[in-house]
Amino acid sequence: MLYELFMSPPKVLLISGDPEIERAASEAARRTRIALSVARTAHDAVKEFTHGFAGLNLILVDLDPEVHGVTLFNALDDCHGKAPVVALTGCEECYMKPLAMGRGAAACLGKPVTALQFARVFEDFCATPST
Repeated sequence: MLYELFMSPPKVLLISGDPEIERAASEAARRTRIALSVARTAHDAVKEFTHGFAGLNLILVDLDPEVHGVTLFNALDDCHGKAPVVALTGCEECYMKPLAMGRGAAACLGKPVTALQFARVFEDFCATPST
């Protein structure tokens, strides 16, 4: 218990311009004590990348064309380090899921994504080590 008081919360980067996705992810992050950073544009995402990937526990990428999500996702495949990447898609999940998983995604969620779904993803990929 004392260990948890001094631990930094897990860090998650969300790349999405979708306000509903941001709202649901933010709600889940509050509930699960996740430090959530949001990049709403490709430019914001690139700025986040310049800080490096050290310390990131998870990256969520919306494959939405407005944030150039597929391009960013492909770039992450080459340089993201060890943080798992979860793809979010508003396209046909049956089409996008195999594509995303084939390119290294740890999971792929179809939109709309609820706060409960994000909380489950955070628990699955950002679990703190047991002592």
